[in-house]
Amino acid sequence: AISDVQISGARDYELSIEVSSDVLDAYGFSLSQLATIVRRESLELSGGEIETRDGRVLLRTQGRNETSEDFRDIVVLAEADGTEVLLSDIATVTDGFADSDLAATFNGQRAVVVTAYRVGEESVLDVAEAVHTYVASFSARLPEGVTASVWQDQSVVLDGRLKLLIKNGILGLTLVLIALTLFLDLKLAAWTAIGIGISFIGAFALLAPLGVTMNTISLFGFILALGIVVDDAIVMGENIFAEREKGRSPLEAAEVGAIRIARPVIFAVLTTVVAFAPLLFIEGTLGRLLIDLPLVVITVLLLSLVEALFILPMHLSHDDASIRTSNRFLGRINETRARIDLALQKFISGPLTRGVRFSILNPGVIMSGALASILICFGLIGGGRLPFSFLPSIQGETVVANLQMPPGTSVERTLEVIQEIETSVLRAGDRMAMDLPSDHPSPIQNLYSVVGGGGGGGGPGQTDTPRSSSSSRASLTVELPNPEVSAFTPLDFETAWRAELPELSGVRSFAITSDFFRVAEAIQVQLASGDEQALKAASADVARELAQFSGVFDILTDDDRGEQEFQIDLRPDARTLSITLEDLANQVRGAFFGAEVQRLQRDGEEMPVYIRLPESERDAVADLLVFRVSTPGGARVPLDQVATVSLGSTPTSITRREGERIVSVTADTDESVVTTDEVNRQLERVVLPMLSERHPGVSFSLSGERAEQDDTFASLGRGFMLALLGIFALLAIPLNSYIQPLVIMSAIPFGIVGALIGHAIIGVPVGLFSLFGIIGLTGVVVNDTLVFMDFVNAEKARGLVLEDALLNAARQRFRPIFLTSLTTFLGISPLIFERSIQAQFLAPTAVSLGFGILFATLLIMVVVPALAVTEDRIVRWFKRRRTMAVESAPPSEVFSSAGT
Repeated sequence: AISDVQISGARDYELSIEVSSDVLDAYGFSLSQLATIVRRESLELSGGEIETRDGRVLLRTQGRNETSEDFRDIVVLAEADGTEVLLSDIATVTDGFADSDLAATFNGQRAVVVTAYRVGEESVLDVAEAVHTYVASFSARLPEGVTASVWQDQSVVLDGRLKLLIKNGILGLTLVLIALTLFLDLKLAAWTAIGIGISFIGAFALLAPLGVTMNTISLFGFILALGIVVDDAIVMGENIFAEREKGRSPLEAAEVGAIRIARPVIFAVLTTVVAFAPLLFIEGTLGRLLIDLPLVVITVLLLSLVEALFILPMHLSHDDASIRTSNRFLGRINETRARIDLALQKFISGPLTRGVRFSILNPGVIMSGALASILICFGLIGGGRLPFSFLPSIQGETVVANLQMPPGTSVERTLEVIQEIETSVLRAGDRMAMDLPSDHPSPIQNLYSVVGGGGGGGGPGQTDTPRSSSSSRASLTVELPNPEVSAFTPLDFETAWRAELPELSGVRSFAITSDFFRVAEAIQVQLASGDEQALKAASADVARELAQFSGVFDILTDDDRGEQEFQIDLRPDARTLSITLEDLANQVRGAFFGAEVQRLQRDGEEMPVYIRLPESERDAVADLLVFRVSTPGGARVPLDQVATVSLGSTPTSITRREGERIVSVTADTDESVVTTDEVNRQLERVVLPMLSERHPGVSFSLSGERAEQDDTFASLGRGFMLALLGIFALLAIPLNSYIQPLVIMSAIPFGIVGALIGHAIIGVPVGLFSLFGIIGLTGVVVNDTLVFMDFVNAEKARGLVLEDALLNAARQRFRPIFLTSLTTFLGISPLIFERSIQAQFLAPTAVSLGFGILFATLLIMVVVPALAVTEDRIVRWFKRRRTMAVESAPPSEVFSSAGT
């Protein structure tokens, strides 16, 4: 079903009644008098009711005109001799379209665009299927020369992304299961896979009532969860597996292993949930778009916890005698697993043990090196060596250009310019086609242009209002091949198009973009002042400074003075003729725009009926100057006798803040030359302070993407601090300590180092989506460290000193920690290395989590022991100081202290 449809590129229906001023003079009518006559002769009015012997009967006066013929037959004048003058005798009645500068073409032919939207819980794919079905049947009924086709089908992009993510999800799950089979057990791998399926199905069931649909963000949430959700199952399964290796029966191993590891697993999952919680409270547009991500991950994690605690141990408690090594394939798997296990044990007893022992004996060296790595990585970002881009460019399958000519430009001139631009598009397409394979789809699938679109130049999906359309605005949209089969990106086509553009003379602004989605302008400087001249000079300076940056283009200023206008003011002496300002305004509007006399119903929409002067008497300046105004006494006087007429202009829109006028200067950036963040930082540190000194009466501020970035980071920062407090509280409960949670949480920055190293290796800029991966990484690092420290505490409870407890914990917990890191990386590795344009904007999240968790294995095995030893030494130092203070104090003070 399709609930919302909008039409663009079409003029509205209108019934127009045009009568010349000479005819009005001949019959002694004013335009307003004639409009009143027409209005009075087209009426349908209820007259109440009367009671009769047969019951109640309604009264109704009928005479409402519905067609052009009805209006033509209206009697406007009746003579005493019976002669009647009809409206058709003095006026031209036309049932047609409203006057408009709007002109839309599709592949060179005049066109109208009908856009279908998804509403509420409707599926994009279902809406698209309904549209295709309708167009197929509708096309067969169209007359010759008229065609209908589907274009800009966003479901194709969505379907492509969904298929890509599903493919990567399946590949990631396969890699995870292979790793579990090779390192642990085939049965454990199978039950882990089933557990993932149970968690995902349960999440679908729980999230559907909340309005979470299958979309790019929610599906990415499932893939992100895929790498994390197996962690608790691995820790639980590995612990049960380790108990089996000690000779326990399956049932006993499941019981002992599950009970032993249950508490750290519960709190580990809860800390990850708390880590993702800040994403639920991101403010603004981004928050609304991305909320499905944390909802999916949190729901899957909680369901996986239930599965790992209650279902997985039950399955692993049964004897696996059914899996025989006599099967050649299974036998080879077991042989491979044995060799891997042997190699792993050699690594644990050799390099790992030596590394942990070195960390325990030299904590200062380890801590210094770790701290240096943190400073270096964050310094690379601050110094610009590791690029930062708040939001990646999300491209679709269109490239759009918006043109604005100087106000008052004729539609003919704008059409000439847009045709020049269309020619450059075709040249760019031909040039690209020469370098493509012969079976490659045409670089240009469709070309849609609209001249006279109000506001943004019109375009697909926009509803154009003819009365507000502007002949100085136009837009051009190029549809490219499906990204799944295209050998080039929309950005490639944009670059080729720019290379073919001619010198556009007389153009006020022209911008091209290949972005499918943009939260805000890449570069936007807001200026505020009460002095419009100062504001104009300052905005020009901002534009000039932006032009100095390499890679900055499409610099636009919204200080639009709008269309030229004749401003009409009533003369004081006009009141002696009993003409009021309202009389003057209504007569000018009626003559040149039209006086509305009625509204008809046609095809479910209202159709206005206007009466006005003919076009030949309202299309030139001279027509206004010779226009005659009717007085209440019936005389008609020239306009210049009762009013002054001056030429001026007015902005199409005015933005004010605290009484000051606001003007914005915007620009775009070529990320391969300079990042948006680099330009914004230079503006903030150098350019805007300099301009503030040059223009003291103007205030400057960064808006657009920078403002969105500040708002998002502020809300994320507040949420992350609360999450850290929550994680601290959750860690303090199982550890029964306020110091050890700090040791565990000190590992978080070192995990971030791994995420940043991953960005440098892959060559992906750090951005907002990178932070989402880092947030997930926080939970995983805390999880693994918690399991490690819980084992250390258990060893200390058995009477071991800290150093021996750390060594035992490293030997015993390396396998589950390594496996959780490996499976997390493998689960999202297909996305990390996915080169498709469809998934590029998701890559930073996968890079942060994947590489961060690999680095975390080294971190937990080397840095955490150093942190634990350092913490122990500090605690013992404080205890010694306190003991020494007590021993050296006089007996009276000791007694007093004890009494207190």
